[in-house]
Amino acid sequence: MTNTSPRGGEKCKKTRTTMEEGEEEEEMFGVPKAMVEEQRDALGMLTQSLAQLSERLAASEAWEVERLEIERERLALERRRSVREVERVEMERAQLEIEQQQAEDMWRLGTLVRAPFVQGSSTGSMRRELEAAKATDVEKGAEADDEDGMADAEGEDD
Repeated sequence: MTNTSPRGGEKCKKTRTTMEEGEEEEEMFGVPKAMVEEQRDALGMLTQSLAQLSERLAASEAWEVERLEIERERLALERRRSVREVERVEMERAQLEIEQQQAEDMWRLGTLVRAPFVQGSSTGSMRRELEAAKATDVEKGAEADDEDGMADAEGEDD
């Protein structure tokens, strides 16, 4: 059995050995041919696995990019929803302030209608108008009483 290496310009020599069963087996660089073929097959499988791994990594990267895009869109939708919610709350608050102001105005209006005298710059004229209206009502009432009294007096004469 000769074991020579390709160093120093030597050429690779193949040798044959005889095994117990009588089969001949070639050796390369002192390694049996079967082992060389096993290593070659293993290297081929590793190369194929490496190619599949790179394909899987590319697919995984594409999936991750798509997932991030979907997440970005979801966050944008959530941000818009929160902005709409803030706007809705502001609108409700403004509506409540308007309704409260209207209620206060209605209460003031009702209080003013029930008040005997309206206070303000024209208080004197309002008092005179109210007193004149009362005096007119009293006079009308007196005239009505006089007419009833006359009718009663005439009725007694008959």
